[in-house]
Amino acid sequence: MSRRLGSRLREHAEATFPPDAQKGLRRFAMREAAELLRINQNTFRHHVSNLDGFPEGRLESGNRRTFSAEEMVAAQRVLLDTGRIKPEEHPHRRPGEPCQILTIFNLKGGSAKTSTVAHVGQLLGLRGYRVLLIDLDSQASLTNLFGVTPELDPEMPTSFDLIRSEGPLPASEVIRPTNFPSVDLIPASMDIMEYEFEVALSFRHGTTSFHSRIRDALEPVLDRYDVVIFDTPPQLNFSVISALFASTGVVIPLNASMLDVMSLASFLGMASNLMGVVESHAPEHGLNFVRVLITRYENTDGPQVQISSFLRTVLGDAVLPAEFLKSTAVGDAANTQQSIFEVEPRDVNRRTYERAIESVSRVTDEIEGDILKAWGRSDGT
Repeated sequence: MSRRLGSRLREHAEATFPPDAQKGLRRFAMREAAELLRINQNTFRHHVSNLDGFPEGRLESGNRRTFSAEEMVAAQRVLLDTGRIKPEEHPHRRPGEPCQILTIFNLKGGSAKTSTVAHVGQLLGLRGYRVLLIDLDSQASLTNLFGVTPELDPEMPTSFDLIRSEGPLPASEVIRPTNFPSVDLIPASMDIMEYEFEVALSFRHGTTSFHSRIRDALEPVLDRYDVVIFDTPPQLNFSVISALFASTGVVIPLNASMLDVMSLASFLGMASNLMGVVESHAPEHGLNFVRVLITRYENTDGPQVQISSFLRTVLGDAVLPAEFLKSTAVGDAANTQQSIFEVEPRDVNRRTYERAIESVSRVTDEIEGDILKAWGRSDGT
């Protein structure tokens, strides 16, 4: 079964995304571009016609103007250079504002960790933030979502090469560009499991420093990014502990079910003990925020609504006000190794598509607000 399924999947991967292929990204309508850059649509149209250096986009059939993600990045730069937006309104962090490093983690599988990382990371990138996504899961779902297939290219460096004990590679050699111009990726493969054996063996000799391995590896490249986000496996292993040690914030995706809430209670107790150990090694280390994100949410499902209300009563503001809604548009996109931002809106039911986009946007707004507060922009803008 393994041989048959593996062979067929490799054939599919080679046909869809060969090792030397690069995923493309659709163009965005003017309305979408204006919304992503958070500019009034009429103002955006005025800039296209009158502002020197502002990207003009491309005129499609039916007099419809579209813009690439690269053009949106350029537009934001022109607005900053010409004083149309203030420096504090530009998403890039300013001197004194440290890179925000987020771990998306839950011990429970199926909590939409990878979908959260991909969609929040991509939307932050489309808004102009410089984002690095790091896959620490041996299943490599985030890696595959970006059309990257390390199993077809044994020479491709992955997250294991970043933190392995013998001859780790510099982060700059492991980072890969993606089809989103402001989003980079450190991919994963099954090799990351070897890190667990390496660390376990290091305890025998009393030489382990695994907790700081990721933090130290990323330090030389952090000036290139505003936000780093880890996608993690559903287990508290050594690579996850190392990611938490490097992090400034944690987001816990959670399905609104009683079994998941019970699992969360156990996880929080374990995480609390773990952070105590972290702080004993680095007393200055702390987290700017720990937030629970309700995922796969259906607001017409009575039990889910009850569990959601229960969580908000018990944990208060720690639960994000926005939920990541369950959506056929997101699920169908994932089946073709795409996110909701990559699919053509005309290929999806319009109402379903807009509902999914609104959900992702609201979740990202909340996480972005926490990032801005960590930078001292207390007004959240």
